[in-house]
Formats: sequence, structure tokens, C-alpha cells
Amino acid sequence: MTVSRWWNERSSPQRLDLYIRWGLYIAFVTWSASATLLALSAPVADPVSVVAFLVVAILQAVACLALLRAGLGNLLGGPRLDRRLFGVAVALTAVGVVAGLWAFPDADVTDIQPIMFFLGALTAALTPVLSRRAMYSGIMLGAAVTTVFYASIDGGDWAGALQFGVFYLLGVGIFVLVSRLSVWMLVLVWEIEESRAVQTRLAVAEERLRFARDFHDVLGRNLTLIAVTSDLAAQLARRGDPQAVDRMLDVRGIAHESAREVREVVAGYRAADLDVELAGARSVLRAAGIGTRVIGDSSSVSGDAQAAFAWVLREATTNVIRHSNARTCKIELGVQPTSGAGGHGCAAVLRVRNDGARAADSQHAAGHGLAGLGERVTALGGQIIAGAEPGGWFTVEARLPVTEHAPVVAVESTP
Repeated sequence: MTVSRWWNERSSPQRLDLYIRWGLYIAFVTWSASATLLALSAPVADPVSVVAFLVVAILQAVACLALLRAGLGNLLGGPRLDRRLFGVAVALTAVGVVAGLWAFPDADVTDIQPIMFFLGALTAALTPVLSRRAMYSGIMLGAAVTTVFYASIDGGDWAGALQFGVFYLLGVGIFVLVSRLSVWMLVLVWEIEESRAVQTRLAVAEERLRFARDFHDVLGRNLTLIAVTSDLAAQLARRGDPQAVDRMLDVRGIAHESAREVREVVAGYRAADLDVELAGARSVLRAAGIGTRVIGDSSSVSGDAQAAFAWVLREATTNVIRHSNARTCKIELGVQPTSGAGGHGCAAVLRVRNDGARAADSQHAAGHGLAGLGERVTALGGQIIAGAEPGGWFTVEARLPVTEHAPVVAVESTP
């Protein structure tokens, strides 16, 4: 699988997830690389201490990366953080501070950097699981420890030690706060995606409730009437009353009327009205975060074409939401001139294009949904064309022959 195909098969939230995660990982690598550059550039008499510092720096960076990855997984609903991993990261941090002080024994601004590297990396790696109070307390505690440490080794020079503490506070604080912001953005992305999924499920549930309510309103009264009339007919039949026949005929009439009303309810539920489908497509695509532009309206096509186009639009809209990473969708409805062996004429055209085509779209185009619609459109003398285009676009186009048409009116809708 190529990199472009692997990337295109991911949804927008998944892509942003990768951006944020790898941004954090690269920040950690850069942070650790700074420690490496410091070790290579500082004049140190003992090369063994430098090698030890480099080894511990690499191990601590790997442990912090693993700790960060586990923390992000836990924050997004994954397993709990492994205490052993936390213990290893803390131990390597402590060893790293000692190794840094051994490799850089001079108490100057260079000597503070080993403490910054290791404590800063550990604090940032814990940002997904730390509360804000704990995170701020960790930064302040590190600055306080740095100040006290350098005051003790520099003969009680608290003014100079305070400068080291401020330097630690700014360096580590900015790094940790940027990491915290990235983690917050990652959580926000998936919360928005979950809210969209919930909104879609609520829309489906609302439609089911409407359908159930319609059925109850239609059948509830009639079924009760059938039950009461049947009981009356049974009592009359037991007494040999000839009116029992009339009551049973009433039951039959009510049953036929109920069947007719049920057919009307189902027909109304299944009927594909083009204006309703256009409005529904705009609403559903907007709820999914897809910018939508509609050009044309139902007045430009005949009644038969409207019904067929409504079914095509319903299926195409469903496919955009289920099988694409679209950010933009364009719906065009109108009439175009045609020419062929039979002379010149016109064709009603419905075209649905989205910019989120994935590799699976070309396979889905031949699925049962569009195939069934193709049979419906073909029966009216038209055709459906569906397929991917260069640039990541996917188009579903339906054509039906017409003899006359009305002007096209452009309507635009954005989320």
C-alpha cells in the first residue's frame, strides 16, 4: 500500500490525530536531541560521563515517548496507564539528572540543562493524565528544586540560583504547556467526531419514532374497532342473529380500510420527494461537517425524473457520509442538451460530487445500492455513471431524457 493511499483512506479526525500525535513525538525527539548536542558541544574532560549521559538520555526519551503514547490512549478511552512504565520513566529521569551533573559539573547556565531536559520530558509525557493543578505544581516544584540545588553548590548565591530557577520555569513551562495544548486539541477533535455520530444516531431514532407514531395513529383506532366489532359479531352469531353477517362485513371493510391506510403510510415513508431529499441532503451533510453547495431545484425536471433523482440523491448522500472523507460536496440539478443518432434533445442531469474519494469508493460504486438505482433509472431510458476522478473527487451522475424543461435556479448552503 502506498503512502498516499494509506493517507487518503483516513478520515479527517484520524488525519488530525496523526498530526497532533507526531507533532508531540517530534517535540520529544527535538528536546532529547538538544541534550545530545549539549553533550557533544560542551568541553568535558571525562568522555565516559558523556557516553553515559547520552545512553541515559536516549533511554529516557524512549520511555517518555512510550509513557506519552500510553497516556493518550488512556485519555481517549483505552487501558489504564501501566505503573511499571511510569516507574521506569521516573527511574531513568533520576539517573539522567545524576548523569548530567556528572558529565557537566560546572555550576553555570550549561549545567542547568540536564535537569531541564529530563524533568521537562517526564512532566510533558505525563500531561495526558495529570490535572492542571498537578501539572503546574510539577513545574513549580522543578523550578524550586533547581533554585535550591544551585544555591547549595554555589556557596549560597541565591540571586544567581534564582536566575537558574526562572530559566527552568520558562524553558520547561513553555514545553509542557505546548504539549498540554496539543493533548487538549486531540481530545477536542474526537469529542466533536463523537458528537456528530451521536447527532446522526439521534436523527435515525427520530425518524423511527415518527414512523412508529404514524403507524400507531393509523392502526390503533382501526384495530380497536375491529376487535370490538368482532366481539359483537361473535355474540350475535351465538344467538343466531342474522346481523352477525353485517357486523363481519363491517370488520372486513375496516380491515380493507386499514390496509389502504398502511399502504399510504408506507408509500409516504418510502416516497422519494426531490425537494425533501435536497433539503435532507443539505441538513445531513451539514451535520457531518461537509460544506454543501446545491445548484438547481426540482422545478427543472419532470415528475418521473424527480422521483428517480430523489432516490439517487438519497443513496449518493448516504455514500458520501459512510464511504468518504469529504470536506466539500456539490449537488448539481438541471437540464443539458444532448445529441445522438436520434437527433438533438435534452437530458435531465443530477450530479453529486465530493472531494473525499477513497480507494474503497470505486468498489462500492458497483454495490447493491447504486446497482438497484441503475435499474430504476434504466427503466426510464436513462443511465447512472459513478466513479472516482483525479484529484480525490468522486462523482455520481444520473441522466434521464426529457422533452421540455424549466430554467435552473441556483441555491447555495454552507455549514
